[in-house]
Amino acid sequence: MNRSAKIRVLLLAATSVGLLGWRVASGQTTGPRNPALVIPSMAGQDLFTFYCATCHGLDAKGDGPIAPVLKVPPADLTLLRRRSGGAFPRERLIGFIAGGGPTLKGAHGSNEMPVWGPIFMQLDPSDRMTTIRIENVVQYLESIQVK
Repeated sequence: MNRSAKIRVLLLAATSVGLLGWRVASGQTTGPRNPALVIPSMAGQDLFTFYCATCHGLDAKGDGPIAPVLKVPPADLTLLRRRSGGAFPRERLIGFIAGGGPTLKGAHGSNEMPVWGPIFMQLDPSDRMTTIRIENVVQYLESIQVK
């Protein structure tokens, strides 16, 4: 996927979860205010719902509202352990979310997923907070694995 296509997907994702709003050039708000791009909650489930569910769905099964328009369907994230031979791929998942790289074997079909590490750094340049966000999402994903 080329850069402009990735940007279109990110904008579509942001729009579908209500991240974008309109402001009048004069500075007066005529419609809804722009919601924060960084949510106050650091809970893994809240972070997943806010940043990931647009593609992966609220149940993390790959059926989010924009999944039908993606070239490659989002992964069912409840099957990561099963698709990794019974061991949850924690370190690979952290690396993948933080910086991209090779896909998780059997867990993600392409590198089209937004790389959240740099996005989180742009939203809040604290390395510590970025690491905590990613770790909390990964802990949440581990907690919802199919047995």
